[in-house]
Amino acid sequence: MIFSHYASLYLDFKSHELKNSTYDKYTNIVLQRINPVFQDRLIQDIKPSDVKKWLYDITDVGPKSKRHYIGVLNGIFQEALYDEVIEKNPVKLVKLPKNYKPIIKPFTADEVKAIMDLATNQNYRFYLAIAFYTGLRSGEIIALKKDDIDLKNKVLHVRKSRNRFGESTPKTRSSIREIPIIELLMPYISELYALHDNEYLFQTQYGLPYRDTNVFLAKFWKPALSELKISYRRLYNTRHTFATNMLYNNLVTPLQLAQLLGHSSTQMVYEVYVKYIDSNYTDFDRSISIYT
Repeated sequence: MIFSHYASLYLDFKSHELKNSTYDKYTNIVLQRINPVFQDRLIQDIKPSDVKKWLYDITDVGPKSKRHYIGVLNGIFQEALYDEVIEKNPVKLVKLPKNYKPIIKPFTADEVKAIMDLATNQNYRFYLAIAFYTGLRSGEIIALKKDDIDLKNKVLHVRKSRNRFGESTPKTRSSIREIPIIELLMPYISELYALHDNEYLFQTQYGLPYRDTNVFLAKFWKPALSELKISYRRLYNTRHTFATNMLYNNLVTPLQLAQLLGHSSTQMVYEVYVKYIDSNYTDFDRSISIYT
């Protein structure tokens, strides 16, 4: 049986199991990264050494992307294994590339203020306020509806996420959550809520919900960082900035932060945010006397 048969079968199964955005990513991995090397080969003839060579020949992406690629390849071989076409999955004998956690570089308080002050576009300013003061993911912000905002109890409900494939549930089950609206954010939320009668909190000039945040990124975010001479970071860094500052200023515990961010456990908080804070010695008291 040729490899491409099981690659197609794997994608067919995944089309029923995955969100559209994730399925699209898997499809691109198969078509652009895997099939060009393996598609015409007999799947039972592919050895661990073939998989290693394929993996080592990929030089244009980092370990995280390689782990995604090999995860998809593993799934394809598993389908052949279930059908007893192969006796062993060769991917199981290949060591995964070490995945290093990203280095967090949050914005300083002065940088946040400068970015906010430069945000003259109304929707963009409201977006930044929610991002910096809640740590919500971009898709979660543009999916907010007026029904998700409880002005009386000052609570924001995260129930959906949006991207170019449409609307779906958030990233994980724990991402469905309630976020307290802090006093600093309340004026922005109240003003945005009263702007229009649309179902969605954010609407385009055509009265439609945003598909993604690319318009903010290209028209406002990148030019603003350039004008302010702030080193470039992704728009997603608003989430990192919220998280590290909440921890650094002792405003929440790691568990509370995990809940606010929509993580299922504190693992990400400790591995990424706590690790960053522990390694930041800018305000370290060097006058301490250790052995007294």
